[in-house]
Amino acid sequence: MKRKKKKRSKTKNTNIIKAVTMLVAALCFAFLTAVLVTILKRVPGFTNGIYTKWSVFAMHTLANFFSFVKFSVAEVLIYILSVIFLSSLVILIVNLIKKKHRVTRIFKFITAWMLVFSVTAFLFYALWGGMYYSKGIGNYLPVNSEDIKERPVEELVNLNKYLIEKTNRLAAEVPRNQQGYYTGYEFQRTAAFTAKEVSKITGKEEAPPKYVVSSDAWSYTQTTGIFIFLTGEANINKNNLAIALPFTCAHELAHRNGITSEDEANFFAFYSLHNSANINLRYSAYAMTLMYTMNSLYSKDAAAHKELASTYCDLLKHDYIRYHEHWDRYEGKTSEISDKVNDTYLKAQGQSDGIYSYGRVTDIMLAWYENDIVKNKK
Repeated sequence: MKRKKKKRSKTKNTNIIKAVTMLVAALCFAFLTAVLVTILKRVPGFTNGIYTKWSVFAMHTLANFFSFVKFSVAEVLIYILSVIFLSSLVILIVNLIKKKHRVTRIFKFITAWMLVFSVTAFLFYALWGGMYYSKGIGNYLPVNSEDIKERPVEELVNLNKYLIEKTNRLAAEVPRNQQGYYTGYEFQRTAAFTAKEVSKITGKEEAPPKYVVSSDAWSYTQTTGIFIFLTGEANINKNNLAIALPFTCAHELAHRNGITSEDEANFFAFYSLHNSANINLRYSAYAMTLMYTMNSLYSKDAAAHKELASTYCDLLKHDYIRYHEHWDRYEGKTSEISDKVNDTYLKAQGQSDGIYSYGRVTDIMLAWYENDIVKNKK
């Protein structure tokens, strides 16, 4: 009996040492993360220079490395991590029931996952997260930050008139099936074509986005795409309509290139596709952007919105109806929770508008419209 007690005591001491070691390591990574974030916030020369180049290089290196496999490596990693977490939780519960070193086991479980979290947080800011403190869109696109500002409703009306004219024309020209539905390309071709167009803007060979296997289940979160910094992959929910897929792919590729804010990523998606020789990509760029700008108009002048919406051609109306009906099927408690999580994450990264920041693409579009369209007409 005494030998068994000594053995148990030795095991307990070993577990305590491991737990303390993991706690110290977690605190060290937390400290390093805090130092790095402070530098990224307070030294813009470093953030917009060395760090930006490093981050974009790292993301493309990872993306190109993992492009040799067709499936999303990030999705697999998430599954593996989830299984490990649940398994460790079950083991902890079993040991608690058996009354085996309860306090020690709880301490070890907590410190182990503290270490995982702190290492992940450090890698996040070391590889990509610091781009939230960079000048973002200024690295690629011809829009000056001083031009992005509140503008009169009349300018927003004119922008929407321009976009409606373009989108109506494209809606009539894109290929459709016998039922009149716009179907576009299958996912792999869409991803490849979009990556090629984005490459023209970034000057880098872009690995195409990948779809997640769990797209159908993922739809209940109302998530259309997500960029994972650990692999550099742009992960796409392929359970979406053709009108949205190219725009979504380009949006996630914007994140790979260091454009972290959602409004800027939306503008990047529009800008990289709107002049494409591929009519499917152009249609997606104009149709999805028009949704955002018209929503902005509705919040400022509902009457003007109603008047302009009545000028949609029947084909565009039909495509919008199909799009909204598709996503309405997945609304519910899961999507509400997902929105809250995303909103919290975005606000934590300095995007004060949270999930509403996606719609602020309108301000950038107004600046683009004035600089590229209005001035060129004069």
